[in-house]
Amino acid sequence: MSELGKTLVVTGGGLGDTLFHLPFIRSIQQRSTGKSVVLACKKGREISELFSEVDMVSSVLPIARDQDVSGKADLGRLRQLTKEAGIETAFVFHKSTGIAFAMMMAGVKRRFGYYFKGSWNRFFLNKGTQTPKSVPLPAFMNHAALVMDDAGIPYDYSDVRFRQPDHVVETAFSNLELPEKTQMIALGVNASAEFKQWGTEGYSAIAERLLKEFPGQILLFGAGDVKHVSEGILARTDQPERFIDLTTKKVPLHHSHALLQSCDFYVGNDSFGLNLAAMSSLAAVGIFIKSYHFSYSDWIKPVVSSSDNIVDITVDMVWDEVSKLIAE
Repeated sequence: MSELGKTLVVTGGGLGDTLFHLPFIRSIQQRSTGKSVVLACKKGREISELFSEVDMVSSVLPIARDQDVSGKADLGRLRQLTKEAGIETAFVFHKSTGIAFAMMMAGVKRRFGYYFKGSWNRFFLNKGTQTPKSVPLPAFMNHAALVMDDAGIPYDYSDVRFRQPDHVVETAFSNLELPEKTQMIALGVNASAEFKQWGTEGYSAIAERLLKEFPGQILLFGAGDVKHVSEGILARTDQPERFIDLTTKKVPLHHSHALLQSCDFYVGNDSFGLNLAAMSSLAAVGIFIKSYHFSYSDWIKPVVSSSDNIVDITVDMVWDEVSKLIAE
């Protein structure tokens, strides 16, 4: 008999928020019906794709009006979908009063979540945890951790092992006409904000050093919004055939993840890709500006600028960490 019954986890945000909550989802699933959870989030289309072949999440409830953006939650839709799913326990990892109220109106028996002193959502969480507003970065991850601690559910940031199954890996390699044993290192050229983007010059210099020291391919990990960074890297190299550029390809998200988890390690900005690597138990060199530095997992090897200008991070600073991973 499961301890929590059929369980819903509400992250409220998009891909990044969901990834930060994976250590908690991994622990909650072990105590839930079928050892799997239902996930409710705003960018439901992308997240459904990422989890489509993974047993950690049984289904995704898309709660935004527009599933392609992390917009406002449709609370009526959330209440209806939650009730139809027969949810017995909900973990609301979001400060929203509306989401907490929707859980109560859906008849969820056990409603975990966090609230700040004096906030209205405390009235709708019958197993709520009061937390301070100010916590270390990333704040929503640390707020959720306080809820887990209060509930007595242990978790491990460095042992999530979120990985796609073998058949997804095989398909991902086949679709790109790559030999399945291709040795790769990932350069994560994506960034969650422009001020976190290390840029073409730095990545190009790291790529050229990798081409000399590493016998395999370089996976340029990112989407179309950073295609210009990949184009700049490829324009500067005389070995473009050794790069696999995902920024110019329409690759399903779970296939991108399968390719990423197959790499020897990852090098990249503070971004979705960096956190996906860490949650996949893949060593990752993370490039951070001073005020947005956090390293919640042993898998992340941080390189931090001396100021809030990312150009202060030199190629040699990043290469020091990269060379250690090559030597392992």
